[in-house]
Parts: sequence; structure tokens; C-alpha cells
Amino acid sequence: MNKNKLILRIPFISLFCLLLTGLQAQSLRALLEEEKTLVFAHRGAVNPEIPENSMKGMKQALDSGMYMLEIDIMESQDGILYLLHDRTLDRTTFGTGNISDWSSKDLDNLGLKGTEEQLPRFADFLAEAAQNGLFLMLDVKNAPLDKVLNLVEAADMLDRILLLTFSLERAQEAFALNHRFLVSVLVKEEEEFDEYLCKSNDPYQLAVYLNKDADLMLYDRAKKLGLPIITDVMGNIDRQGMDDPTIYREFVQKRNPDIVVSDYPVILKHVLH
Repeated sequence: MNKNKLILRIPFISLFCLLLTGLQAQSLRALLEEEKTLVFAHRGAVNPEIPENSMKGMKQALDSGMYMLEIDIMESQDGILYLLHDRTLDRTTFGTGNISDWSSKDLDNLGLKGTEEQLPRFADFLAEAAQNGLFLMLDVKNAPLDKVLNLVEAADMLDRILLLTFSLERAQEAFALNHRFLVSVLVKEEEEFDEYLCKSNDPYQLAVYLNKDADLMLYDRAKKLGLPIITDVMGNIDRQGMDDPTIYREFVQKRNPDIVVSDYPVILKHVLH
């Protein structure tokens, strides 16, 4: 297939992505071993002005040279997965009420604010992400993990995603799946490291999410254990970093995380690299 046909087939692809052939062949775990700080776009948008969890956000990210997106997943009344952060539709769509009260037939015709598109199905977003060589961080708000991962496997994206979990119960649900993929667990206390390591069947596929204001000792412990570290700079750090980029640099130098999630990922990436 020549380049012209490729561009026609993949509407959201950018010249930047065409130059990333070597990168696209890598797994997320392999990238983490290169000891670079990877930057993910919070809710799939390169800034808060762009509609979150949208196809438009994906296109803007690709056009900005961002190929790592954090997205949120919710389930409809009839079990179809959609990109949505809140349990309710009110803030980001032209619908009202809980998404769990809506059928996919109605959701597929529901407009997303700030775009000319409908609320995106997770399966459709995955297909575009796979074609464009993206890496995804999945925050599954309210849906069975096996359903989510079955779609990820069908899109051949298991080695390009990281699943966020924020409780031991959710982490155990992830560990029990037959799929092999990166799982992030939230650690707030030092003893939780051993607890999660014992529960996991494959520590190589384990990553640690540490709060931005967590004790630096937890960051050191994660490094000594060889566990990839995820954190975020949303809120005050992002706002301060917009005016003074050294804030970003100092934050990362103190903690040495492997992944940082930001509302302004293009700016953060530029500062760090």
C-alpha cells in the first residue's frame, strides 16, 4: 500500500506519526525501559479547551505530535462501552442523567459538546488509536474489565495500553484476567507495595500510581523495586507550569517518574525533552 492510499484510509494520521515507524512497533513496557519520562494527555486532549474523550481530541493530539492519551470509559444500559468521564451525560454531551440509564441506540445519536461528533464508542476510538499507533491509559470508570480488555485484544492493542486501578479489589479483577497487559495500582502507604506484588501474577506487568504530593520516600521505594511510576500534574502544577516551566522540571527531577499525566501535555513534553 503506498503512502497516498494509507493517508486516505487513516483520516486522523499525521505526518509526525508516519515518521514514528520504529516507535509504533514498540510496546509501552519497552518504552518505559528506555528511562524517558513519557507524557500522557489527560482525558485525551492537549488542553482543556478541546473536548475531552473525543475523536476531535485524538486528531488534535496527533497534529500536536502527542501519541499518548489517557481516556475514560463508561458503560451504557445495554452494555456498550463509551468514552466518558462522568457517570452523568450533562457536562460534556447534550444529554442528561446517568449514562447507565441510556441505551446505545440513543447514545449513538447523542451529540458531544464542542464537536460535530456523537459520543464516541470505545471500540471505534480503539480502532482509530490502533491505526494511528497510539498508546492509551485506560481509566475504566464503570464497566467490567474483561469486556474492556476483550475489545483491546481484538484491536491488537494489549501491549500498547496501561490500565489504571485505584483499589485492591479492582486491581485483583485485573490480575485475574487471562490477558497480559500493564496494570497500574494506586499506592499511598509503603506496605501496599508488598501487598500488590504478592497479589500480582506477573510483577513485570505492574506499575505504580503515586499522588503528586506523595512522600518522596514512596517514589524511591518504587524505583528500588523496579516498578514504573505514574503520577500527574493536573491542577496547580499545570497552572503554575504554564507561566513558569521550571515548575514542571523541578517536579519531575525530584520524583523521577516514568509517566506524567497533564492537562497541557505538549508544553510539559517540550519542557522535559
